[in-house]
Amino acid sequence: MALLENVHRIAETGGGTYGVAARNLSTGETVQVRGDELFNTASVIKVLIMVELFRQADEGAVSLEERMDLSDAYRVGGSGVLNELGNGLSLTLRDLCAAMIIVSDNVATNMLISNLGLDAINEGAQALGLMNTRLNRLIGFAPVGPGENQELGVTTPNEMVRLYEALARGALVSLRASSEMVRILSRQHYRGSIPRYLPDAYDAVTGESEPAIAHKTGAVNGVRCDVALLRFGDGRQWIIGIFAKELEDRSWSVENTGEKTIGRIARAIYDAWIQSV
Repeated sequence: MALLENVHRIAETGGGTYGVAARNLSTGETVQVRGDELFNTASVIKVLIMVELFRQADEGAVSLEERMDLSDAYRVGGSGVLNELGNGLSLTLRDLCAAMIIVSDNVATNMLISNLGLDAINEGAQALGLMNTRLNRLIGFAPVGPGENQELGVTTPNEMVRLYEALARGALVSLRASSEMVRILSRQHYRGSIPRYLPDAYDAVTGESEPAIAHKTGAVNGVRCDVALLRFGDGRQWIIGIFAKELEDRSWSVENTGEKTIGRIARAIYDAWIQSV
């Protein structure tokens, strides 16, 4: 069965609307389903915030070692650990970035948005050619009013894959910054989507996994998404972005149908490309 047909078949069983964009950087192979359609990013938009942080640090506007103090002004529920810690805790912008990506900490995210500026983050996206990618607001769970943005952020599968491609090639901000951002993404703790059904080989000599997966997930009611850079020991690199919306399964367990379907689509891509040279 052709890959595109297989991806469509799996998506149709997922109880929602799925968007897929994937690129094999070694062979040029691609696959996409609704690649230019807008999807709610949920926490995937945090990658854009990280990119803006490293851009401003590269230009000298901020320092990664600059500190911010935790306070009630930034507190919000949801994922992460900082909301459980006391006021006055001093964290570097580098610390906040790590928390925002690795455990998807919402308090760290709001602290970084407040420091970097919402407009600057969106202008950075525009400068990268991501014309449909936007962070709408600080993270908050209070009901929004008529005409206000329901989504934390929006993007398309193709635009997020384009962003990750620049990251993979070391062209996002700088080679050094790209390498550091990949390292942070590779520490992701939520592995129930794209990595879910992929091989998890481990080399005790090098301490590396095969494939190494640097990714960021996102989840809100009715939405699941994950965008990943996969790197292999022989130098191959793939990017896979999968977004789901209008999900029928609103559960928050690891068995959520949307997460499992994303994992099955990623495995189908893996099986189709793993023999590619």
